[in-house]
Amino acid sequence: MANIILKDIKKSYSNKTTVIENLNLEIEDGSFTVLVGPSGCGKSTTLRMVAGLEDITSGELYIGDENVTKVEANKRGISMVFQNYALYPHMSVRENIEFGLKNNKVKKEERNRLISEVSSIVGLDEYLNRKPSDLSGGQRQRVALARAMVKTPKVFLMDEPLSNLDAKLRNQMRSELIQLHKRLKSTFVYVTHDQVEAMSMADKIVIMNKGKIMQQDSPKEIYKNPKNVFVAQFIGNPAMNIINIEKQNISYGFRPEKVNLVKENNFDGIVLKGQVATKEILGSEVIYCVNIDSKDVMVRTTNDEIKVDEFISLYINADDLYYFDKDGNRIYEQMKVMKILEVIECEGNIDEKAI
Repeated sequence: MANIILKDIKKSYSNKTTVIENLNLEIEDGSFTVLVGPSGCGKSTTLRMVAGLEDITSGELYIGDENVTKVEANKRGISMVFQNYALYPHMSVRENIEFGLKNNKVKKEERNRLISEVSSIVGLDEYLNRKPSDLSGGQRQRVALARAMVKTPKVFLMDEPLSNLDAKLRNQMRSELIQLHKRLKSTFVYVTHDQVEAMSMADKIVIMNKGKIMQQDSPKEIYKNPKNVFVAQFIGNPAMNIINIEKQNISYGFRPEKVNLVKENNFDGIVLKGQVATKEILGSEVIYCVNIDSKDVMVRTTNDEIKVDEFISLYINADDLYYFDKDGNRIYEQMKVMKILEVIECEGNIDEKAI
């Protein structure tokens, strides 16, 4: 096991395009850390620099106590699982798992022991003599994992390894990866664009955008205490509602699942009124799109009795409101928050204020 430290990392290409600049990140030893963000945010490039598959333009990279900035990929003590599995089609499952061990001149007896051990862990015992073409997507993914595990690396790197699987299999493999991490107690670094994978699997989430870290924290803290509008809207389904206050060049937000459609006793918050534009039934929950002053506001609730075109009131508790400055950064100061509430009321967006 090992921690990973990226210090003042910059990545530029020959056309002088800089995709990552001044990146500082520490990934804890034994953690399950997920790098998440939209396409082009730099998450896969960061992973590939850790793996040694991309050169670092400037800065330093440490795995454990070793500076590996210039160390070749095969000498970094890491294993990587790719999106497309990268299995050899002409080899059996056993041969795919064994390939790296042979290259490292591991003796046959030890190879057999390691293959038996890892194939048992990932449930491949009965498939060892099959070719990849005879396996399902989930089984191929297990082969890729077994091939990585058999090297007993200090760090596992995974680049969107579940993206080619269907929804049901992704759910199953997420659970299996969580259990695998607990069993191996190794450092896992996982890249995805899927916030569900990030929230359900990670000990720590690193949210990236345009080559920069927007926030790094536990899934719970990321959800409850986003530091900026980008994080607030990236995590959550549907995304956090953000309403701009144009005159002040600031905004406030609230999560769709925090909206009440009935006024509670001792209610302390704001009330918005609008017309239901759409209704999406998701089994036990319903998502409404409510038009408020030409702004679409999303509501996630168990109340399925409201009809499209109906006028309704939305009740949002004061504790569930977030405030952001003109640059999209979170406003925490209580005095500023109170002034923003006064402005919202004066603009007429709120019918009632009970603070």
